[in-house]
Amino acid sequence: MSNAIYLALGTSAMILMMMTIIVFVYLFQRKLAAKAKAYLEIEKLMQQQELQSAYALIQGQEHERQRIAAELHDNIGGLLATLKIYSDLSLEKSQMDEVQRLNQKMNTISENLSQEVRKLSHQLDTKALSGFGLKLAIEHLSEAINDSGKLSVNAVIDVQRPINETISLNLYRIVQELFTNTLKHAMATQSRIEISLIDHEVTLIYEDNGKGFDSEKPGLTGMGQKNIQSRVNLLGGKLTVDSSARGTTYIIEITSRDE
Repeated sequence: MSNAIYLALGTSAMILMMMTIIVFVYLFQRKLAAKAKAYLEIEKLMQQQELQSAYALIQGQEHERQRIAAELHDNIGGLLATLKIYSDLSLEKSQMDEVQRLNQKMNTISENLSQEVRKLSHQLDTKALSGFGLKLAIEHLSEAINDSGKLSVNAVIDVQRPINETISLNLYRIVQELFTNTLKHAMATQSRIEISLIDHEVTLIYEDNGKGFDSEKPGLTGMGQKNIQSRVNLLGGKLTVDSSARGTTYIIEITSRDE
């Protein structure tokens, strides 16, 4: 009789253990599925922003070209019209001193025209123009993440003049990677990004209030972190990372030279 009891108890324990394992596997799979779904939503959000950021970069370029077109019409066009007036007057004058006076005015206007043309030629460099779209592209990305409700983003982009195309593109990719890391791993509710350009120094500061990570511990720096470091290295910049249980801060410093 005792053997039958022991056998029944053993069988019941094995069945209970198997059921526990089955429930655990089921819940674990549900957790993985939910996490995979969240990752897919994040990837979809980033992919949608790829197109919007491209439009933003183009829009930034277009606005700057419109400004330059206005300068061509209003400034250079006005100088050319004035030059034509003095030229016509010079042809009508017979007194040499009056002709010389008009020629001097035309010489001054010609010098001004030359300076304006050189200035606009530099501004029309498409590589330089692309930097004006960086602010708009990051603002659009931040707005989309805010609208998703997954993270509250505060973006402060203080870029008052163009940054060359290589730096602009890589900075945008770095920002994307930072947002992706925060959304996927940090369990953060808030983040802040600041980009400033002072003289030739570009500084990017990114902060979140997530759970942080040990940046010194091997194996905890994933592909995203390596991609950020690789892009910073490509630009000849400096990356500083400070992470704790209160959040993570990235500081990226790059020297931007006019092309």
